[in-house]
Amino acid sequence: MRIRTGKGLFVPTIARHILAAAACAPLLLHSVAGAADRYYYEAAPAGPMPNGQPLADAVGLRPAPWLEMVDPYAETPAAVPVQVAAAAPAIVPADPAKVETPVPPAMAQASVAPVDATPVSVAPTSVAQADAAPAAVPAADPAPVAAAPAAAPEAAAPAPAAPEAQDKPVAMAAVADPAQAPPVQADISASSAPVPTSIADAMTPAAVPPPGAQESLRNAIVEALKSNPEIQIALARQDDAKYGVDEARAGYMPHLDMAVAIGGEFNDPALGDITKLRRGEGIVTLSQNLWDFGTTINDIKRARADYRSAQWSTRERIEAISFDITTSYMTLLQNQKLVELAEQQITAHEKILKMVKIQNELGLTTPADVSRAKARLENVQADLLDRKSALEQARESYRRLTNHLPGIAVDLPPTASSLPMSADAAVAMIDDHSPRMAQAVEDRRSLDRQRASQTGTFFPRIGFQAQGNWKDDVQGATGVNRDARAMVTLTYSFFNGGADIAIRNRINARLREADYELDRRRREVEQDIRIDFNALEAARAKMATIDAEIGSSEKVVDLYAQQFREGRRTVFDLLDSQQILFAARANQIANNTAKMLSEYRVLQKLGGLFDLVSSGEPLPQIVMPAPRSGK
Repeated sequence: MRIRTGKGLFVPTIARHILAAAACAPLLLHSVAGAADRYYYEAAPAGPMPNGQPLADAVGLRPAPWLEMVDPYAETPAAVPVQVAAAAPAIVPADPAKVETPVPPAMAQASVAPVDATPVSVAPTSVAQADAAPAAVPAADPAPVAAAPAAAPEAAAPAPAAPEAQDKPVAMAAVADPAQAPPVQADISASSAPVPTSIADAMTPAAVPPPGAQESLRNAIVEALKSNPEIQIALARQDDAKYGVDEARAGYMPHLDMAVAIGGEFNDPALGDITKLRRGEGIVTLSQNLWDFGTTINDIKRARADYRSAQWSTRERIEAISFDITTSYMTLLQNQKLVELAEQQITAHEKILKMVKIQNELGLTTPADVSRAKARLENVQADLLDRKSALEQARESYRRLTNHLPGIAVDLPPTASSLPMSADAAVAMIDDHSPRMAQAVEDRRSLDRQRASQTGTFFPRIGFQAQGNWKDDVQGATGVNRDARAMVTLTYSFFNGGADIAIRNRINARLREADYELDRRRREVEQDIRIDFNALEAARAKMATIDAEIGSSEKVVDLYAQQFREGRRTVFDLLDSQQILFAARANQIANNTAKMLSEYRVLQKLGGLFDLVSSGEPLPQIVMPAPRSGK
């Protein structure tokens, strides 16, 4: 630092020595402070859950696979296998040394492909470890959302050169040995129609897809996420929370300040002469926090909990949008099948009409029978027009959600490998997989750390301060003075009007609210899952009955056709048997759609729907630039 005055150019030597020492001091001081805070606070138990369980034992959560987990300051958690009720599908943690990227708690057997590559950290596998942050792993896209936790649920995935074999999130696999895993279904997007690649493209209504082009549900969901304001708002909040970790981390870093001043001074002492001089001074101050009784470390943990809560909130919105589009897709697929069924019904009635005409020519039937067959054929043709109209309405409803007309919808991957076996098994997975529940847990943990940080303000703060001063003609004609000092400081607030106690009581009230919020959310998710499983069981029970009805109807149709040729059945019997058969087939299509939607609702509640419809392929970059007003 150089300060020019009327008497020449001066360099405060002592201040330079202080700055040189400061370059090495922060690492030692930070290590001592961090170790002391962890020793003092890490052994403290977490607050109780509403059901009386310790919070650390109640839930083990990890972020979605597509949500970026950038937390370079997180501590490293121990790898703990996740256990689920025996009735649930097996959830076997993979070897951490073999895991390339974080995988969501999506569903029991869902696996997630590796993501891009940016430094990111991953949320812990349990609430007990959430206060310790994971080591960095290679991630993918520097943007806030890569293909993740899930957490994806992680598109916000991990990153660079930390030890690869340590502390990477455990992949949820259907079997322990990856070689035994069932083959993944081919991506249905291979022959799909082109999909918009930007918001500008997505906002322009797409042309009619080419004939025969298949509709890629995954691509439609991705483009819908890019153009959805709620998702972009959630991603912005996620980034806000991520930088809050950096802000809290600054409490452990040294602070270096400098002040330089020069100007006129008027001095009128009680003894001595009045002086009017040009005054100059420079001050360099280095301060370092040494011990604050857990205030800083708990601020960092609170910020990390806020960040994970924001990630789970984003994932919940992604799952909700995925379900809305999947529901529309399934409606589209159902109407496609009903149109095909109506065309088959027309073909069958045309054959009946031809048979009746032949019988009429042979004198075995009357012209009235021919007219009845024609009338029934015309009725079926009218039904086909109605079903085509319903198909077009389904296409328009799909375009309203995705902003493009769909191609041909195809059957989606089965859920057998990822769906829990029963409602009780699904309920047992809520604490480990539900994004809605995970967000509430992280919110409560944030308040718990805020209370611990506030408790630290009741104790003194110990710090280190080094300062160098240079003064020229300060308080009279004193010439140049240089001084330096290094001190350990202790500050303690004895009384502040009761504000600190009031703040602690407010946090306690919020914690009580958070406990009940946890209980309320768990009840809601459990109720929704049980309702969905009731609908699922009803649909499953109807399948056997409908299959039996179709088998019997097919036999009746063949038998009646033969008996009609022999003159032992009327045309009414023949037409009614055909109507019953096709009504049963239509009922089968509707029942299968209802069954799959019930399964998808369960997967949505447990955070695994997007993983299913995308066949485990991670979510790409979906953060989009904010719209500019006037442009």
